[in-house]
Amino acid sequence: MSKKTLQSAFTLIELLVVIAIIAILMAIIMPSLRAARELARGANCMANQRSLILAYTMYANGHDGRLVMGFVSRQNMSLPMWSKPPLDEGGAYISGNNVTLNDRIRGIQQGMLYSYIKEHEMYHCPGDNRYRSSSNPGQAMYRSYIVPDVLAASKDFIEYGAVSSRHAHLVQKMDEIKMPSLKYAFCESDFRNPNFNYDHGGWTFAPWVMNGWPDALATFHSKSATFGFLDGHAERHKWAHMTTWQAFKGDISLSPAVPAIAGNRDIKWCWEHYPYLSNNEKPKFSGSTGRN
Repeated sequence: MSKKTLQSAFTLIELLVVIAIIAILMAIIMPSLRAARELARGANCMANQRSLILAYTMYANGHDGRLVMGFVSRQNMSLPMWSKPPLDEGGAYISGNNVTLNDRIRGIQQGMLYSYIKEHEMYHCPGDNRYRSSSNPGQAMYRSYIVPDVLAASKDFIEYGAVSSRHAHLVQKMDEIKMPSLKYAFCESDFRNPNFNYDHGGWTFAPWVMNGWPDALATFHSKSATFGFLDGHAERHKWAHMTTWQAFKGDISLSPAVPAIAGNRDIKWCWEHYPYLSNNEKPKFSGSTGRN
């Protein structure tokens, strides 16, 4: 090796300094990149919710104000559900673990709102990795959103009794919902139940008759979930209590509610923005002034 080559080559110390500088820069940049990616996912998810709400209201406008059925039932595929469970090519529900992503997408496409959207990706949050990460095909959920079960739960399906036992009234028409800018119709769900291979029914929430969270909502966005409101906008709600997102992730039990309902700001927020409640459906919050 010539003297000129030796003089132009990096020494070991110089090489280690360069590697250390690169490592420091990566440590600085990576959190920003993760935050930017999360921000993009959250924006995409809220755009999905806005599209779903638009389709939801367009359906009502075209059906004399009547709401599409928010409860996803596997009992009767002829019911006007907003989305349907996994379906085979003949339109029959596929039970158990023999379900594919195409079956799940087919169920979405057969729902009553799909003709207004025509993109199954709108039903999936980019931060929801269940369909990629689950080793059990029956638990590889794709649809990320769910409708509160109080909305248009038709009497024509077998689970009607379970829903009506929790609610004094089930909403059938859009004009029954007051202050739509404060009421959500779509929630971001993190449903996990080994007895069902899709996010069945609607979102169960009834702290006036049961303790805790019956169904898990999502924590896909830095311990937050998105909600689609009936005036067309979407919001991301940050869970206030560590125990809320721990319960939703499955680290602790969904029930009972921890902390107790009286001090649980997450249950209070979900209750205050719930799409429809009768006067007697009021959890006992400390210092609550009630809600219309």
